[in-house]
Amino acid sequence: MTNTMTLPAYNFPDAPYAYGAPESRAEFKTVPQDFIVEEVLGFEPCGDGEHLFLLAQTDDQNTQFTLKLIARHFKVPPRQVSYSGLKDRRGLTSQWFSVHMPGSTQEADADVLQTQGIHLLRQSRHNKKLRIGTHKANRFHIRLRNCQNSDALKSRLDPIARQGVPNYFGPQRFGHSGRNVNDALGWVEKNELPHDRELRGRVLSTLRAWLFNGELAQRLTAGHWPSWQPGDPVQLDGSHSFFLPDAWDDTLQTRLEEGDVHPATWLFSADHPGHAPSSISEYLTKAGLNAETRALRLLPRNLQWEQQESDVLLRFNLPTGTYATSVLRELVILDDKSLPER
Repeated sequence: MTNTMTLPAYNFPDAPYAYGAPESRAEFKTVPQDFIVEEVLGFEPCGDGEHLFLLAQTDDQNTQFTLKLIARHFKVPPRQVSYSGLKDRRGLTSQWFSVHMPGSTQEADADVLQTQGIHLLRQSRHNKKLRIGTHKANRFHIRLRNCQNSDALKSRLDPIARQGVPNYFGPQRFGHSGRNVNDALGWVEKNELPHDRELRGRVLSTLRAWLFNGELAQRLTAGHWPSWQPGDPVQLDGSHSFFLPDAWDDTLQTRLEEGDVHPATWLFSADHPGHAPSSISEYLTKAGLNAETRALRLLPRNLQWEQQESDVLLRFNLPTGTYATSVLRELVILDDKSLPER
């Protein structure tokens, strides 16, 4: 599309910072164990029901690939396997899956799964399937190697723990070198919605995320982050629930400072089109998207820091649908060793 460079949206690496460009540098994802993600389910499976819950740890496998292996293991269609959140391929990740097996008492064979790169940590029955966003949070354990100027990194930890970071959609949403954006704009130019359900979902979510990042970046540039603006929804921490205040007051300010609420904005829908270019607005309106909000601020919980010689270890919790890279980019310039050489 000829107007790509003038669209009010930002690719993740180019987005403005809340605390200025970092002064520290470090190597990232040198080995899978440098990036460990653990899903925090937030409840215990009840032990009975048609759905078998599996807590699976993988390395060098994304969620969709693992799902297909699990479906093959149980000889069921992939649509009978559900998950709560997508995980990166590069890293040591543990996440929950559920397999719908009514009338069956079959359990997973841990030894067989192990040969396919799936380390089974737990399995239990439950009376409901997993749905997107079911789990409560993700716990991250991150090692940054050969960190330069770690004191500058350390000086940012306290303000980030108290005030948070811009809640950008991370680069994973946009694909390597932003190719998901280019693909999505191609569908806009053709004015066609993909028939394939998975591809359709990726195109629509990419465009919405791209536009959200653009609005958030504009607010940062204008000095309106993380403050509330008239008409903004306010989202409860760790929840998709929101409310629409008539005005900002001292009570809301206290709740903001305590991390209980966050100013939010609307993801694109026909009722909340924002300032999307007309071609994208018409395209997304045709898709009939539901109105949804997203917090403008991301607050890492239980943020811990440890230095081991030239390495820095970070640990923190994030709510579902958010990205550790949005926290890391405010701390340090990353040399991502998992990316292919250009």
